Amino acid sequence: MNVTVSSPEQRRNSWRLRERLLRRIHQRWQTITSELCFGQAVVQFTRIADPNRVLDDAVAEEDRRHRDGQPPLYETPHLPYWAELWDSAGGLAQILARRPRAPGIRVLDLGCGMGLCGAVAAALGAKVLLVDLEPYALLFARLNTVPFAARARVRRLDWRHDRLDERFDLILGADIVYERGQWEFLCEFFRAHLAQDGRVLLAEPGRQSGEAFVPWISRRGWRLSEETVPVATRPQAIRILQLDNMM
Repeated sequence: MNVTVSSPEQRRNSWRLRERLLRRIHQRWQTITSELCFGQAVVQFTRIADPNRVLDDAVAEEDRRHRDGQPPLYETPHLPYWAELWDSAGGLAQILARRPRAPGIRVLDLGCGMGLCGAVAAALGAKVLLVDLEPYALLFARLNTVPFAARARVRRLDWRHDRLDERFDLILGADIVYERGQWEFLCEFFRAHLAQDGRVLLAEPGRQSGEAFVPWISRRGWRLSEETVPVATRPQAIRILQLDNMM
């Protein structure tokens, strides 16, 4: 069951925070809010109504910076993937809801996007840190975890360079292994932040890059197990990869 805010003052503060975040978001984009249920976890999830609008805005901003002689916002070619609610996030959320609950475990939602997996983990009682490179993604992640603010934090992070002064029992990643050039960074990041006996759960939709990632990561001291989970948003199941550090 979800842990609800109990006192009237806490409810008012939660409502005010949500309204402030929505006002900031609605200065740029329209949103859709729907109730999503994953086992006992129920979240009011707000997302971008038109992800293509975010892509158009990102392209226009980079064009403007180029015309003005300004450097690009990002080191490498970059698309706002955060604005889409990917099928892999829904599959990973289902797996979280199916597993035995362990209230108070430390969870990191890596590349959290709009925060679905982190919100589900928090709804199930975990202490969650949601991280992403995109500031606007974190705005949505904060919004979607408002009901669980006592145990959910957000932070901007680049897994290629940044490190946190803490470790986690569970690291989540939905659709973060699609780019081969990120694998070494992710492998190092996992090892630097996984608690003893912790594990990584990755969700990916069956891309060729996902197929190649399996033998690659297995050769680097990780014990890997796989399962699949069907999702209503696509005909093919989502693949869930569990990594246990053997080093």
